[in-house]
Amino acid sequence: MKPFKKIDDAWFVVQYCKGHKSAMAVLVKRWHRKFCIQAYNYSNDFDIAKDITQDAWITILKNIDTLECPDKFGSWGLAIVTKKSIDWYRKSKRIQDKKQGIASKENTSTVEETDIAENLLVKEKLKRAITSLSKEQQHVLRLFYIESYGLVEISEILQLSKGTVKSRLYYAREKLKTLLKEQKS
Repeated sequence: MKPFKKIDDAWFVVQYCKGHKSAMAVLVKRWHRKFCIQAYNYSNDFDIAKDITQDAWITILKNIDTLECPDKFGSWGLAIVTKKSIDWYRKSKRIQDKKQGIASKENTSTVEETDIAENLLVKEKLKRAITSLSKEQQHVLRLFYIESYGLVEISEILQLSKGTVKSRLYYAREKLKTLLKEQKS
């Protein structure tokens, strides 16, 4: 994130806390799309991502006065979106696991056929290689390379230690190298 944007964000946060409600509209305009993208990375559904983001904005509005460093608004907001997304992901995973348990009791051959079809689709170029990485590695790669956040900011967003972020980034790169070499062969 460029330093001047952080300063602008900090100014708008301070203005909003002083009672200038229009300052929040500017922050929403700047950050809503990024928050939606962050939520989409967990949900893979635009409607669900919008709902998660809306819920995050409610939390942000309720707690913005507790933000100690207004220049950290972006990483703080992304951390809130990430928490909400992880909560949604865990809840939907539990529901999906229950449904699959019921479906597997009814018809085990359908599940096996679906698994075989999914395994065949995994082999494609870079996009497919990236999707084969863990969600954690995908998020670190996206925040580092696409969103241009530094390691410290990523650690704040994901609430991980800097060492864990570095490790995930390293192993994601190594796995991508291996997968891409295999695809060339």
